[in-house]
Amino acid sequence: MITFVAAALLGTAPYQCKSNDPERARDETPGEALWLLCGRFAAAGDDDGARRTLDYLIERYPSSREAKRAVEERKAEHPCAGVVEKAKTKASASSS
Repeated sequence: MITFVAAALLGTAPYQCKSNDPERARDETPGEALWLLCGRFAAAGDDDGARRTLDYLIERYPSSREAKRAVEERKAEHPCAGVVEKAKTKASASSS
């Protein structure tokens, strides 16, 4: 009986994989969006904008996974510089 219930629940779980179908696409969380925005500021050379974005992320979404990373990133000389490279890598991989 337990196996049947577990299989039924797993069968109805939402898809987490990339999909070209808009109905099955996964939306970004606000924390993820702010993290990527920080990367956009970093790409433009706007360290102050990147820091302010991190501050807002930490203040508004303190329990998010990105807020925990933002606390450490906030200390960097050029915050979110690494986010830019990761975003570029993801974008080029998804367009292939």
